[in-house]
Amino acid sequence: MGSLAGVNTDADPTNNRLPWDGRFITGDPDKTYATGPTLNKLRAWGFAGNLEYDLAEGLMVRSITSYRKTDWKAGSDLDGSPLSMLELTFSQNQQQFSQEVQLLGSNLLDGKLNFVAGAYYFKEDGDLHDYVTFDEGLLQVDGPNSFDTKNYAFFGQVDFRVNDWIGITLGGRYTKETKLFEGGQQDLNGGNYKLFGCANAAGTIFPFGDFPLAPPQAAGGPPCFAALSYPDPTNPVRVYVPGVNRKTFSNFAPKIGVQLHPNDDVMVYGSYSEGYKTGGWTTRLTNPQGNVAPDFDEEIAETFEVGVKSTWLDRRLQVNVAAFSTNYKNVQLNQQVGTSPTIDNAGTARIKGVELEAIVAPVKGLTINASVGYLDACFTALSASVLRPDVAGPIPGLREGAVVGGQLPKTAKWSTNLAPRYELGLGNGGSMVFLADWTHKSAVWNDVARYLPLRRQPIDIVNASLTYREPGGKWDLTVGGTNLTDERYLVSAGANDAAGVYFGSYNRPREWYARVGFKF
Repeated sequence: MGSLAGVNTDADPTNNRLPWDGRFITGDPDKTYATGPTLNKLRAWGFAGNLEYDLAEGLMVRSITSYRKTDWKAGSDLDGSPLSMLELTFSQNQQQFSQEVQLLGSNLLDGKLNFVAGAYYFKEDGDLHDYVTFDEGLLQVDGPNSFDTKNYAFFGQVDFRVNDWIGITLGGRYTKETKLFEGGQQDLNGGNYKLFGCANAAGTIFPFGDFPLAPPQAAGGPPCFAALSYPDPTNPVRVYVPGVNRKTFSNFAPKIGVQLHPNDDVMVYGSYSEGYKTGGWTTRLTNPQGNVAPDFDEEIAETFEVGVKSTWLDRRLQVNVAAFSTNYKNVQLNQQVGTSPTIDNAGTARIKGVELEAIVAPVKGLTINASVGYLDACFTALSASVLRPDVAGPIPGLREGAVVGGQLPKTAKWSTNLAPRYELGLGNGGSMVFLADWTHKSAVWNDVARYLPLRRQPIDIVNASLTYREPGGKWDLTVGGTNLTDERYLVSAGANDAAGVYFGSYNRPREWYARVGFKF
């Protein structure tokens, strides 16, 4: 937290500076001095229909239709103080419609052939309005936005069992998407005009806190909105370029797989697949950036995977092992540029990993699920925007900075899970089910710039529950607890140096619950 220290050197309380320093850090993730808006309200409704028709034995056509509408309002006082240093509110209205048609074939050619082919259509539109207050209103970002997306795709996949030993999978998906976006972000306080001391046509300097409604003009020079790169002469405080922005994306993503079956209990497989995520625009600007809306390109991924799936000991033990490698181009990541959270293509990255899963049933009623995973996830190249010292460069004692070979955000090197389940039959015909769950994850960076105060340390989470099932199976009662060791950690976090604020959201504390379930 930065400091705008509160002082009173002349005994005049009317000119005191605001106290903004570490006094508002409570050290308790469940306590805050925040008095700003804190809410999250979502209202959603929709419908979905699934129609299936058998054309012939093993051949079926399916139609999936859905519609959804949401109204969302949220607010967060990220500074954790009674001052308005970083307060955000959002409201969004969105509606979407999708239609999918599938042709499915199963167990054809004496059980050797399964396939699916189809088409997909998706449309959404809506609006998002955000309002952000920085540093007691020195910067007041008001952002009305609208968006519209249309997407269609054609896809298919064939699984063919050549013989008892070999199976082949071939598939692909072609997608085309058109996005429209119009941003209306504006700084209601005209902070840049005041910061640079702009004047009107008569040469009068407008002091801080006295911004004129009409576009000011630098004395003897061009209008201030032009000199400061404001894009809209009809609205001198608008920072986002006016007009509707349009982007079109298309992609073909193939999939190839081979399965080997040495016997009925073991399958060895290998696969190659591609995927992509469409691009878009950074929508939350706080400063003008000329006459071009800042955008980012699509993200592309290629994945290789090999593995073994097997069962042993008369199916009382199942063991699955997988090794994989994914190469990313144009990785889309969020980073802070000044006061603006900006989505950009950070560069290229590579993830290599190994996963081991096992399910064992050593005695009647007891099942143990266990897994361990290792990820080596790092940047292989960084874009110029990420390498800027003011964006993600190292700062001794504060952040390590983004570097080639550095660990990707939100990726833990080690993940381990152990979940035993024991079901005990009772004399009355009912049963008791004991369930526990332990998860361990190694340390994680929460952001691209790798801020040390925002780093999530290794975590261990323990959950447990006990369920009684009545003899007829019509109802059950469960009591349990989550995060029994009450471990607290940052789920997400960010740094806004321009506002002097580090912020984040913590996981939920230890909680107890009771649940009754009925079957009709």
